Parts: sequence; C-alpha cells; structure tokens
Amino acid sequence: MSNKDVFISHASEDKDALVRPLAVALTSLGVSVWYDEFSLRPGDSISRSIDKGIAGSSHGLVIISPAFLSKRWTEYELRGLVSREIAEDAQLIPIWHGVTHRDVLKFSPSLADKYAIVTQGLDSNELALRILRVVRPDLYEKHPRADLIRRASGEAMAELQEQIDELEERLAPFECQTCGAPLSETMRVNHEYGDDVIEVFQCGHDSNGRPCPSDPKFPKFEDYKLTMQHLDGESHFRWRCFAIPQTSAAKCLGMFSGVGRTEQEAEERALEEYKRVARPWTG
Repeated sequence: MSNKDVFISHASEDKDALVRPLAVALTSLGVSVWYDEFSLRPGDSISRSIDKGIAGSSHGLVIISPAFLSKRWTEYELRGLVSREIAEDAQLIPIWHGVTHRDVLKFSPSLADKYAIVTQGLDSNELALRILRVVRPDLYEKHPRADLIRRASGEAMAELQEQIDELEERLAPFECQTCGAPLSETMRVNHEYGDDVIEVFQCGHDSNGRPCPSDPKFPKFEDYKLTMQHLDGESHFRWRCFAIPQTSAAKCLGMFSGVGRTEQEAEERALEEYKRVARPWTG
C-alpha cells in the first residue's frame, strides 16, 4: 500500500540545482515525498530504504540528466521503479533535465517511449505544479493557480508564519513569559493607595511577584526555615511544620505549612506542599 505520493530518483550532482528545491516545492504543495534528505536517517541501510521508498510510493519521478545516465546506482533505482510499474500499475514520470530524446533512447528505449516533462525553461515551482497535476489532481484542482504558485514558492508559508508571529505577539500579555501558561484569572485588590489588578497564570505565577516554577530563580526548599508548632485539641494531627521564607524569592512565593501526627510527618507534608507549588506547568 502506497504511503508516499512520489519517490524521486536522481543523481547527487543534480541535488542542489534542481532536486532539493523541487522536493521542497512539492512538499509545500501538500505532496508526500520520498527523498533521501527527507527520508534517510543515520544508520539506515540505503538500498533497503530505497527499496522501501519505491515500494511505498504511487509515483516514481526519474530525474534523467547527463549525471543520471552515467551512474550505476541510478540504474538500480530505475529497475526497481520499472518493475513496480509493471507489477502494480504504479506510474513512472520521467523528468528530462539537460538531455535529448536520443540520449534517453540510448540509455533505455522503454524510458524514451514515455511522455516526459522537460525542465528547459521551467523553474522548480513551475515543474512542481506540472508534477502536482499528475500525482495529486485533487490538490491541483482545489486551489487557483496563483495560490499554488504562492504555496510552492514558500510565500504562503512565510505569510502564515507572519500571521502566527503577529498572533503570538498579541497573545503575549495573556501568557506567562517564562513557561507560556495561559492567563487563569484576574483579581482586583483594594488597598489604601487605590486598586490593583493582579493577573494569575495557570502555572502559579502572578503579576504581584509570585514566581513561575519554570523560572531558574524559583526558590528552593532550602530557602525556607522550618519551625514546629505543637497543636492542642482533639485532632489526631499533633504537629504543624511552618516553612518560613528566608530569601527574597521565597518571600515572593510565600509561607506554607504541613500537619502530621509526628514532627517528621508534618515536615514531609510541608515538603509535599512545596513540591506541589513548584511543579512546572505542562499544559
């Protein structure tokens, strides 16, 4: 079953000038491409990966150039593409790049008999559109030609990125500047000097100075002094452990405490409370 629209067979000499820009343009248009720079990873078996790419692609693009015609490795790829075309009705699309019909006929009579796209006078974007019309007619017919050119050239992606950047800039005041947690609530606080509006984010950070847990300056548990208080009454909790801030960062976070039946248990509960407020926001 095909999971890629096209497999690109090419000589490495044509990579920079033609193949890489073509693969990028096709991908921008929504075509799924098997191309060595996109598909091979360190440690992969090249021959096995190529066989897999050929078997898993509905169309084979063959960039036939003088360099291609001189390579034995490209013959291996071509044989695989031709075999699959015969066995499974996959489509082979020759791309003639700097070669003549006579050159191709000498190399492969059957290949020369196929209708080919000639690159002369075409840039990578226009070439990608001609290929798109064959391999993904649904995408070709869905969008106006001008829109397809914008997509192939990356102009549409650049515009989208610009819109995303603008949106992020507009949303920045509503996100924690350290971890990106969204604004949770706003509180109005009255005091003798007037009113203040405090913004509270889901990570716990607020505009009144409470630090974000992802901030490297967030206070450590060691920034607190632990004191014990024996509790009277009928409750089975006999001890309360207060964690009293000793640094400016700890004072911004505030004091917290834990109760327990023993001093050790109360201290453990205080530590658990610290870990709760110090847990980074994960979305």
